[in-house]
Amino acid sequence: MTQRILITGATGMIGAAFIRRALADGHEVTVMVRRESNRLRLIEVESSLRLHDGDVTDAQSVANAVDAARPEVVVHLASSSFNPPTISAQTHWDAIGKGTLIMLEILRSWPQTRFVMTGSAAAYGSGARLTETQPLRPATALGAAKATASIWMHTYARLYGIQAVELRLFMPYGPWEHPRRLIPQTILSALAGEELRTTDGRQQRDLVYVDDVVDALLLAATRPVAAGSVFNIGSGIGTRVRDVVDRILTLMGDPVNVIRGALPTRPDEILEMSADITAAKRKLGWQPRIGLDEGLRRTIAWVTDHRELLEHLAQPQAPIAAGGER
Repeated sequence: MTQRILITGATGMIGAAFIRRALADGHEVTVMVRRESNRLRLIEVESSLRLHDGDVTDAQSVANAVDAARPEVVVHLASSSFNPPTISAQTHWDAIGKGTLIMLEILRSWPQTRFVMTGSAAAYGSGARLTETQPLRPATALGAAKATASIWMHTYARLYGIQAVELRLFMPYGPWEHPRRLIPQTILSALAGEELRTTDGRQQRDLVYVDDVVDALLLAATRPVAAGSVFNIGSGIGTRVRDVVDRILTLMGDPVNVIRGALPTRPDEILEMSADITAAKRKLGWQPRIGLDEGLRRTIAWVTDHRELLEHLAQPQAPIAAGGER
């Protein structure tokens, strides 16, 4: 069944992957983007999209986009781009909390529209095999903004019957990820023959390939689940960052040396994070299809073929770049 889908945060990694799948499946896709957004990820598909200039932090422009798209599903990916220390708490709030609250308020007038939003494991703080009922104890400004957005989603689902679903993402990766993040940065450094300087790499992350995230988004858009539902989206396996780097370099033939501990660990670094994905399996019918080694192989191949594009993505841009903080 084809649907009318409105997407915010379309210019990020997850947005780029979701749009391509949605178009391939025959959906009518409208994307709301700011005029100043870097639209590089959309170039190949832009002619197939309905584009609507707008900003998730401006209620009137969001209302105009919803009126124009008449969506059966809103996929809300808008977020601060990721979590460098240079992004302020206010910026995280505007991009995540304020934008989500505005969209929820507008959707009160669209009771048949399903609202699928991407949250973040950063809302939990730290822990292994985290479940959706885990208390939210964020340790970062990004996590606090995500936790706030999640609370608003629950509130609007309960008070107003908004058909809202949150996918709480752990660590998505894959094609089109921002080049300053761990995996593409490691690959690009290895391709350039540059020695890798890292932290000690003890922190654990639960990695999930972007195509698996897209599968979850499509299921959340169509499966009959309770309003206000939250589902963890990860692999269910915590992997140390140093081991991720080692696996990438092994797959690439160990082209460079790694100096561990050359960079300091951030004071707000979360040291352990992995998901319990039982609820997503049982209620969404979702589970990851692509294991870490296969996902890394695909990402290495993509980055190798798109180095010039990634150089352009590395240029500074406004912080509400969206796409699941990627």
